[in-house]
Amino acid sequence: MRAYIPALALACLIAAGPSSGGADGLAPAELETLRSIARDQIERRHLAALVLEVRIGGTAVLTEAFGEAMAGVPATPEGRFRNGAVGLAYVAALALRLAEDGAIDLDAPIARWLPDLPGGDRTTIRMLANMTAGYPDHVADEERFVLPFLEDPFAPWSPQELIAVSLSSPRLFAPGANWDYSHSGYVILGQVLEAAAGRPLHDLMQERILGPLELAGTYGSDTAEIPEPAIHAFTAERGIWEDATYWNPSWTLPSGAIQVTTISDMARSFDEIVGHDGFLSAESRAQMIAPDLIGFGAPLPGCRGCHELTGAFSYGLGTMLQGDWVFQTPLFGGYAASVGTLPEERSETGRITVAAAATYRRDSVADWSGAIPNWADETVRLIAAQLHPASPPPMR
Repeated sequence: MRAYIPALALACLIAAGPSSGGADGLAPAELETLRSIARDQIERRHLAALVLEVRIGGTAVLTEAFGEAMAGVPATPEGRFRNGAVGLAYVAALALRLAEDGAIDLDAPIARWLPDLPGGDRTTIRMLANMTAGYPDHVADEERFVLPFLEDPFAPWSPQELIAVSLSSPRLFAPGANWDYSHSGYVILGQVLEAAAGRPLHDLMQERILGPLELAGTYGSDTAEIPEPAIHAFTAERGIWEDATYWNPSWTLPSGAIQVTTISDMARSFDEIVGHDGFLSAESRAQMIAPDLIGFGAPLPGCRGCHELTGAFSYGLGTMLQGDWVFQTPLFGGYAASVGTLPEERSETGRITVAAAATYRRDSVADWSGAIPNWADETVRLIAAQLHPASPPPMR
């Protein structure tokens, strides 16, 4: 199934207000260069809205919104959007913090907590977190997931339903034997963490991740709710141009880790988690972003995501590793986003984080029936290359 990303409403290409960040880390001319990249992306990619934040050394130096949240309504930096796969990094960070406390062992078989799950005696939490567990991705199941989703994108999915779809497909490789992107693996991981802690994942996420990081603009809910101010998303993925803002996201992530956020919350949280030691211990953060899987994995018939991991794309724990940079690139139902961090030990000028979220117009995508490009991610990489040309992230 193609990634359910986005496109959007009719929007103007006018900046929706001045920067709300300080400019201590960049000269005015440098800031204007970054704004020019953003404006050029809006024009070239026909974006409806683009919100952006750049952080250097832990300080926001540019926070800005362009375009419209919906027709006639300017986008603002406070506008909320779905953070999608950024939640995977939060789930992995939660697992690492529970491991720091001795509540779990990342390398213990998950049968300890889910005794009835097939293959749990040979699968570990680490395998789920680094996508080597081998549970088939429910998102790849045309009959049991894709067609029902396209028929009714507003329908809720329970974790048990998603895991059942995964288990109904043949397992293509043994646990730990290959790499494949699997939403189902993280749905299972959410169930493991709940069982291990004896608490709902929603509570654990609030108490151990969102609360300590003071993410006041981030809201967790398994429903399609987006508290105002919402940036609206539009798409033609189902063959018609439609508002997809309230498509149900319950299939995308573990129950309890499905969230909407603001650009500042997304940028600052990723910066704090992967950019330096503190929120996680040095040992935990090293595990999260270590490129240990480079050279691992291989193409496998019937497995759409199986491939060898390289320096240009590898996977840590809940994070994509690309060159010296650490990324997550959400794409769902009209929303495109990206956040990339150059950790402090890899930068002579202090850690750098660039985050962007975009929504599309109908002409943002040439063919809505095919793979949908993430223009927010392209924007992040262009700005990152401008900020750190000695070690830019690979362009995708």
